[in-house]
Amino acid sequence: MDPNKGPELDRWVAERMAALTRSEDWEPNVAIALAAMNHRRNSIRVRRTRAALVAAGAILLSGLLAFPATRVLAQRCVGACIAETGTVREFFWKALHRVNRLPNRAIQPSERRIAPDFSLTDAGGKLLHLSDFRGQVVLLNFWATWCAPCKVEIPWFMEFQHTYYDAGFVVLGVAMDENGWTPVKPYLEQRRVNYRVMIGDDMIAESYGGLNALPTTLMIDRAGRIAVIHTGLIEKSTYETELATLMAEH
Repeated sequence: MDPNKGPELDRWVAERMAALTRSEDWEPNVAIALAAMNHRRNSIRVRRTRAALVAAGAILLSGLLAFPATRVLAQRCVGACIAETGTVREFFWKALHRVNRLPNRAIQPSERRIAPDFSLTDAGGKLLHLSDFRGQVVLLNFWATWCAPCKVEIPWFMEFQHTYYDAGFVVLGVAMDENGWTPVKPYLEQRRVNYRVMIGDDMIAESYGGLNALPTTLMIDRAGRIAVIHTGLIEKSTYETELATLMAEH
């Protein structure tokens, strides 16, 4: 077909216009079209909101962790608010790790002091004293069920308890949950924690310096003296190195 010829050109145009004309029984589905537009708009909005929240949370957490008195609150928020969000959770745990590593310190044997004794009841109702474990290396861990970094360490401590118990080592946990055994007992049973756990209070917290953050973990030598203090989440390998050193001391 030569589109330059008049009649043929007119017929060619008419055929194509007819093909482009909607049939009489066709009607646009406005509801479906609007739903698709709203879905796309909401998806974009959610992505933008999520990115803004992550950025704002990072700034807020950095500010909170700059002050020891607010670290516990920051960790509570991390554990309660974003514990189920994998990528964000890892980001904040790493932030907690970097900031809280700073106060950790090992104490030379000549400068070690006796750890404050206490009388606390374990989950089985038995009264325990820290002094009952004199002659053993003790890992004393202050923690809480809402503390996300604490949950990372607990499986390590269970492993240490199983591996080194017969060599004169023991793990003791002191839960600082405000509601006492109500949240703690189910947590211990669900995870089958294999070491003794007690409920702490303000008095024991003050005796150990106020516990500015959780977790706070002390390594106590065989003479009952504080050898290492850790504030916040640290590497498992650090505990293993310190444990080997203290177990070798006499």
